[in-house]
Amino acid sequence: MSEPKMTKEQKHDKDLAAWKEYRENYQWPTQHWRAWGSWFSWGSPVGLGIFFLELAAAIWIIAQVF
Repeated sequence: MSEPKMTKEQKHDKDLAAWKEYRENYQWPTQHWRAWGSWFSWGSPVGLGIFFLELAAAIWIIAQVF
């Protein structure tokens, strides 16, 4: 059986709905993972805290050497 003919507008609406479903289920959650604040990114309190701890450790090591 063949599908009934669709107008251009109906085809566009169907394609748009399929794209929105794909984007919501597959692409969108993984596309902007850094913007969500990965634990080790600058935008995360955890990542920023780890950076400052590493900086303090490096300063302490250098102070012990000299």
